[in-house]
Amino acid sequence: MAAGSAMPRLAARPEFVPLPGFQEDAADLADGLHNGEVSVHYQPVVRLADRRPVMVEALARWHRPPRLISPDRFVPLAESCGLVRTLSMVVTARAAAEVAPLWQRLRLTVSVNLPLGQLLLPDLPAWLHRALRAGGLQPGQVALELTETTPVRDRSALRRALLRLRGAGHRVLLDDIILHDDRSWLFGLPFGAFKLDRSLVERLPADGHARREVRRLVRMADASGQQVIAEAVSDQRLWQVVRGLGVHHAQGYLVSRPLPADALARWHGRWRGTGH
Repeated sequence: MAAGSAMPRLAARPEFVPLPGFQEDAADLADGLHNGEVSVHYQPVVRLADRRPVMVEALARWHRPPRLISPDRFVPLAESCGLVRTLSMVVTARAAAEVAPLWQRLRLTVSVNLPLGQLLLPDLPAWLHRALRAGGLQPGQVALELTETTPVRDRSALRRALLRLRGAGHRVLLDDIILHDDRSWLFGLPFGAFKLDRSLVERLPADGHARREVRRLVRMADASGQQVIAEAVSDQRLWQVVRGLGVHHAQGYLVSRPLPADALARWHGRWRGTGH
């Protein structure tokens, strides 16, 4: 799919529905990736200290008329049937092409989700560079989010990959941090930021132990020049709690739902202008 090809219009409030079977799903996804059915929406991230928009997360959307297929279905499908690299390339190319024209006005970094297997590939910086150059973004304008669906078995290989990507100009975020996360040994690796999972964020108001753990993570991140991002900040109570804990950035429905690229400038103006 060409990076600049037209993005399909999504029907209003379509239902998420499963596809009938694995082989049919895989063939449909391959066809959809080739034909431009996979588009990208962007969920904004803002700085808690001053509410300044700083980033958008690129989220794949698959519209196979008349259905909008849930990412919970098609992302694992892509990983299991060998299409995850193609999906990653399509999303990255589309994000670069759509965010680059907004950069001068909005100054929003874009983050792209990648599974561990893709993050470890030695040629990742090269194909990222090609996709970004075609779209008009620089490496420092694109962060990568490690989606943890595969256990990390080789810490040294991951460290080398993170350093390789950092050397190419990319910041890598560790996604979906939960309470008592069995990946806590990864916190000492050179990630640029850590993202708190919804399950952790939503228990913070009532759970003192969870708040202590988040404070500990924030102190560690501050000491290392890293950042902590709270996902699923859906109301003012959660905003105040995570801000009080020293968390740096917030993402969630209080800030914005995922938006198509052509709605980002309007959202940016409303957010900065109204305080909500």
